[in-house]
Amino acid sequence: MHKLGILVTAILAAGAAQAQDSDNTRDMLVRGRVPQLCAIATPTLAASGLVNFRTLNGGSLEVDQLTDPTTLSTRGASVELSFPAACNFAHQIVLESQNNGLWRSELGLTPAPTGFSDAVPYTATLIWGPVNSTFEADASARQIRDRSQSVDRPVAGEILLRLRIQPGATNLQTNAPLVAGVYRDTLRLTVEPQ
Repeated sequence: MHKLGILVTAILAAGAAQAQDSDNTRDMLVRGRVPQLCAIATPTLAASGLVNFRTLNGGSLEVDQLTDPTTLSTRGASVELSFPAACNFAHQIVLESQNNGLWRSELGLTPAPTGFSDAVPYTATLIWGPVNSTFEADASARQIRDRSQSVDRPVAGEILLRLRIQPGATNLQTNAPLVAGVYRDTLRLTVEPQ
């Protein structure tokens, strides 16, 4: 009988300990906030699609041979770049050309002589999440030109940018010869709030 009494006492003592623990319980709310952020990493050359471009040097691309040695007009070229990126909210992606094409960059130059061209148009195809659009830097006038696309959701992955220069493409007429000089444009890719 003595054994049974000890067992009942031990069970009652355990129940009392549980009642005390539940009286000392408090809930705490823990919160954190994630700001709206977009990030774009340094571009890399995609596995395929490098035609008549030299390798990527930081944020700079150079066409290997801009002119065809026989016609002195534009030689075709294409390249595909990949930017690891993430944007954790609905946003817009903007592609902006500072010159609206590749323009001769020497300062103080007179306009191109009759029959010669001094700018080269190109296209830029942008693929990002639901966006698949083509931007045309048509070299019709030296000016800033941009295109923005709304993205209605967060996206993480790769931004693909394909640049293409058509053979013979100039701002004068197809297959017009190019005036000697350095031709350039700055293409800016921005991911930002809508």
